[in-house]
Amino acid sequence: MIKNEEQHSCEKNGYEDAEIRYEKINMEQWAWILEQTWYATESEVKDGIADHKSEIISTHTLLISYCPFCGVNLTKNQENC
Repeated sequence: MIKNEEQHSCEKNGYEDAEIRYEKINMEQWAWILEQTWYATESEVKDGIADHKSEIISTHTLLISYCPFCGVNLTKNQENC
C-alpha cells in the first residue's frame, strides 16, 4: 500500500493552532499525529517572551489513534494498525 500524507479536518476542532495529520514520523514509520504550535502574540512580545508576533514559541506533537475532538478512529483505514 502506498502511503500519502493526509489531514483530518474536524469540525469540532475549534483551535487554529492544532492540526491532525497522517505523516511519516521517521525513516520507515507513518502515524497519525496531533500537533499544536504556539505562536507569539503582541502581549508575549511586550513581555519579552518573543522577539516578534507570530514567532513560534513551542510545538508539541503527540502520536494518536483517535481524534481527540470528535472521537473518530483514524487508524481503521491505515495499514498495520
